[in-house]
Amino acid sequence: MAGIIPVRFEYRTSLTPKRLARRLDKDLEEHRPTLNIMSQGRFMRAHKFESCFYGCRTSADEFQLFHHQAKKRDGGTTGFFGKIVPTENGSLITGKFRKPIYTYVFAAVWTVVILLIALMAAGMREFAAAGAFAAVWAAGAFLMLWDNKKPIVKAYLENLPAEKADVSGASDDEQ
Repeated sequence: MAGIIPVRFEYRTSLTPKRLARRLDKDLEEHRPTLNIMSQGRFMRAHKFESCFYGCRTSADEFQLFHHQAKKRDGGTTGFFGKIVPTENGSLITGKFRKPIYTYVFAAVWTVVILLIALMAAGMREFAAAGAFAAVWAAGAFLMLWDNKKPIVKAYLENLPAEKADVSGASDDEQ
């Protein structure tokens, strides 16, 4: 399924914001995805034989979370861009599942370049070549925007301790 549109997500956890931040610091391999493709490549090579969750906290209450699968070059995959909001019984994690910005930038450049080549081929009355470039564009866009990491990242977030509901059954007036 193509992951073009960001998907909102909320989860309530019993961890306080400070404990949740410490847990993220402990569980995640520290890496901030950037437009620098070389940095992403070095990270993928360093963790070539291990599956891991990676990302970073961008501030005290904001974080990014991604998943890397062993033996894969999966740098532009769907991740979670979230915020930690304190609640009475713990924390509320809110955010969106989306691709990193560099994936969208690369997809836009890919589209423009292939579209120009296809239009030039069509202008020269080489319709078979124009169709071939259109097929190459479709295959490239499909591969860049394929979304197979969202369930894994979502499962990590849902594996955090859930917020306990008040099950006493008595109202404040009765006690």
